[in-house]
Amino acid sequence: MEQKRTIEVLKALADETRIGIVRKLAAECKPVNSCDIVQSCVSRASLSQPAMSHHFGKLVDAGVIVEHKAGTSKQYMLNTAYLASMGVDATKL
Repeated sequence: MEQKRTIEVLKALADETRIGIVRKLAAECKPVNSCDIVQSCVSRASLSQPAMSHHFGKLVDAGVIVEHKAGTSKQYMLNTAYLASMGVDATKL
C-alpha cells in the first residue's frame, strides 16, 4: 500500500504545471486562494481554467495539497507532513 501511495504522489508531481503549483504553495506557507495560483500559472502556461482544475484535482487526489472551501472559492495548502513522510522535501522541488 505504501508503494502505491508513493507512486501516486510521484505521478502527480511528474508534470511541469503541477510542480509550478507546488512551488507556489511551498513559497507561501499558508493557504492560497485558487484564483491567485490560477492567474499566475495561466499567464505563464496559457492553460484554461478547466485544465488548471484538472491539475489541482490530481494534486488533491494524491494528497500533495489540501483543499478547503472558503465561501464560493477554494483555498489550497501544501501537505508538507504527508510529503515529508514519503521523503519529499517540497521546498527543493
